[in-house]
Amino acid sequence: MSHRILIIGAGLTGLALASGLHRRGVDAVVVEQAPIITEAGWAIGLSKRHLVALDRLGITDRDRWGGHRADRTLMFDGRTGLVDQVLEESPVMFNRSDLQLSLLEGVAGLVRTGVRPRGLTDQGDSVEVEFDDGRRESFDAVIGCDGINSWTRREVLGGPEATYTGTAELRFQAPNPDHTMTVTAVATCGDATLAYFLMDGGRKFQGIVFLHGEQDNRRELTLPELADLFPVVTGPLIALVEVMRTDPPSLYTNVKQAVVDNWVRNRVAIAGDAAHAMTTVVGQGAGAGFEDAAILADLLTTPRLSAPLALASFEALRKPEAQSLQRYSHEISKAMNVNTSPRKIFTTNPGLPGAA
Repeated sequence: MSHRILIIGAGLTGLALASGLHRRGVDAVVVEQAPIITEAGWAIGLSKRHLVALDRLGITDRDRWGGHRADRTLMFDGRTGLVDQVLEESPVMFNRSDLQLSLLEGVAGLVRTGVRPRGLTDQGDSVEVEFDDGRRESFDAVIGCDGINSWTRREVLGGPEATYTGTAELRFQAPNPDHTMTVTAVATCGDATLAYFLMDGGRKFQGIVFLHGEQDNRRELTLPELADLFPVVTGPLIALVEVMRTDPPSLYTNVKQAVVDNWVRNRVAIAGDAAHAMTTVVGQGAGAGFEDAAILADLLTTPRLSAPLALASFEALRKPEAQSLQRYSHEISKAMNVNTSPRKIFTTNPGLPGAA
């Protein structure tokens, strides 16, 4: 069992891990390079298995998170406007910033902001870390939950930089003009995909336009101009296109992933996006990070199990499944670029690995 753990990064995975360890009596320290912990208020979806992972971490007081589950998801062929597939099981959608602030509330005393590691030396029986504020401290283990551009992956494990997936995305939020709407919808149109989720009790749209192609493809287009990429929309997607034509604030991102061979070196490991950042088209990244945190918290607090064995076990347990999900997500993204029929896209790539 490990008694003092450093967590690098106060994102969702890092804060969830800190919470799970703290509840088990571990002295967890979280360092975050940003001076203020904040996150964009974009939507994230959590399935049943992700919520089970939070339960295992002891994060059960989720009433204030304000999640919303749509009745079902309608998958449209963007060329014909036909409903081509119906997914009966929809994830619970949350506001990402609400989740982060709620997780922070429980472990705020463990978090040091405006601090980053400068160097790290694995001493065999401990890890000595030098921070940029001049401190030097020893830990039983170090877990890098420092995101897609992970310092831990790059500087400690010699891991790769993130690479472009072939898809960019533009996200926007706006009030839902039709409060009778209870379904989520997606339209696949070949080189562009249109989707929305419902948030805040169905009162708000989280809209996403996936743009398949080179980096920065169609970045110069406004949301009203992007709406013209979808001339055949039917059903609830009509309301989404009408919202796009009002040009609400939006954010454009080139979607990247990190395929990492080595997650662990003795007493140092990476988790969450640092280990398996993936495309966003199936919306599993945050949930996969919570699953990482649950397994790490279990293993690092197992009596008489050393930190190196706990971390090696974590890699053996989680890497195959996480990388399978990562490959699946990437294949879906590529399939969307060449097909307009959701049935063909999701038949070619049958189901999320182990999804509940």
